[in-house]
Amino acid sequence: MEASDAIALEQNQLTLPKEKTYFTLLLIISIILWIAVAISIFGILYALLIGFAAWMASGLLAARLKSESVEVTPEQLPVLHAVHGEVCKKLGLEEIPAFYILQANGLLNAFAMRHSGRNFVVINSDLLEALGQDSPQVRFLIGHEIGHIQRGHILKRLLLLPTLIIPLLGKAYHRACEATCDRFGYFASGSLDGSAHGLLVLAGGKEAAPLLDPVVFARQYHAKRGFFVSWHELAANYPTLSQRVSNILAIKDPEFSRRAPRHPLAYLCAPVFTLQTLIILYLVFIFGAMSLPVIKQAQARAAALRAQRQQQNQSPPDLFAPPTPPVQ
Repeated sequence: MEASDAIALEQNQLTLPKEKTYFTLLLIISIILWIAVAISIFGILYALLIGFAAWMASGLLAARLKSESVEVTPEQLPVLHAVHGEVCKKLGLEEIPAFYILQANGLLNAFAMRHSGRNFVVINSDLLEALGQDSPQVRFLIGHEIGHIQRGHILKRLLLLPTLIIPLLGKAYHRACEATCDRFGYFASGSLDGSAHGLLVLAGGKEAAPLLDPVVFARQYHAKRGFFVSWHELAANYPTLSQRVSNILAIKDPEFSRRAPRHPLAYLCAPVFTLQTLIILYLVFIFGAMSLPVIKQAQARAAALRAQRQQQNQSPPDLFAPPTPPVQ
């Protein structure tokens, strides 16, 4: 598919309506909660403490990027720097964010962040190796991260912080933001096939991705359903990769425009049990099972000691027992 694919979407159509809807709902609830925090002395202290901790954490990450990662500049990786500038211009971003390549021991990832009023785009080195410096795939990836900056997702999440933990709704907003940014990435790349393969790298790895068929992979989203898949989808901050590829292909192919149904029971489990919760419960069960024999032995010893003391208290004194010698 060629660059002309991108005419299927205009720039003002990139943001999904459901992202705006979720944001509005969460914003209303957040304003109420922030007002409650503002009239509470302890609430203000906690908010300041959390904000300071977040600022310190982002500062340390920015320091790592500046001192240990490669900044993409006209002198350093000029081809990639030019692609980055072109994507920012195409997406209407006036202030070009700093761009870094991070070595992350094989992890295929990219992210956008903000610290002290400055935006950063970061691509892990193995992902760049898989995509190349000037390809529709890397343009999709950069465009996705620029989408987060263009939509103000980083600052919005700070504003919505009290409500992002709301079951189902907070996760749904995260997923809507990611789906919107995939559309930004597609618009930047100008290629459905390139955008889909940019996501397939995350699913199949850098060696297998060029050999994979996006259509076949996207059909997994509709074919592989059920209770646990639905549960996984609802508990995740990202749409599944098969759904993301399906969403990209749906821009032109009506086959993928329908949304796959979810198992209704998953809506009951997802707010309560996440993978992390189940791992914690499993560890508690394991350690509990390991400590149970020790607890039972301690209880048995304590019961025996109590019985011995009770017997001693109830026994009459022995008048013929020799006197206890005095302690020297």
